[in-house]
Amino acid sequence: MRRVIGSFAVCFAIAALSGCGPVIWQRFTLNQPITKDQVAFIQNGETQLSEVARELGSPDEILNLKNRLIARYHFIDTKYFRINFGWGLRFFIPYYTPDLVLSGGGAGTDVFDVACDSKFVVQETAFAFHKSSSRFNFWPFAD
Repeated sequence: MRRVIGSFAVCFAIAALSGCGPVIWQRFTLNQPITKDQVAFIQNGETQLSEVARELGSPDEILNLKNRLIARYHFIDTKYFRINFGWGLRFFIPYYTPDLVLSGGGAGTDVFDVACDSKFVVQETAFAFHKSSSRFNFWPFAD
């Protein structure tokens, strides 16, 4: 019985401290980033869209323009950091918990575009990188 209570107390303490501690660092990535090496097989004017879909998976978005089709592959990276410098004072001041928080984060969407003609033959490919919006700045007043 003592082991059960002890293990429950340890699990409860870990769960309580994991999200409520003084430092929180979170990162969320949706889809795997596509690299230039993974798309090296694409030859403009020769490769079919079905071959691209077979290698990279189905696109996240398909745009139908007059006589063109654009397939888009999205991958998203989000970062968040939070530190509470007043967290330790709760042990010394029980009725008032001061918060002195420094936090920052960002989210960036990267896109790989595949433009095809009306016969689904790849004409152009392009990367659109926006990683600078998901970079982490410790000091919130940076340029």
